[in-house]
Amino acid sequence: GLYWLIGDVALAAVTGLMWGSGVLITLRIARQHPSHTTGERWRDKRWTGLSAGLITHATLVGVSPALPISPDLRLGLGFLVIGTGFVGYTTGTMAELERTPE
Repeated sequence: GLYWLIGDVALAAVTGLMWGSGVLITLRIARQHPSHTTGERWRDKRWTGLSAGLITHATLVGVSPALPISPDLRLGLGFLVIGTGFVGYTTGTMAELERTPE
């Protein structure tokens, strides 16, 4: 598990919660709203791309090797940042789908 990777139970638990929640919300979206997948045009993909780009930037630059922390903790924080962004994106998608009538 992630605990052995980063050595901090609380950080591992929260990171696992973020990733688990993101996966469950994604599965719910796929099950309840199968017709609302992201389209193929730029108009549809731009927000997905912006979200992924900013989260990746926060992970690579914000949790950079210049920080005075161990590589294990840096990796754990990177997983946490990406997982939190994943949950933010999926919950925003779910909120919009539930707000908009089909």
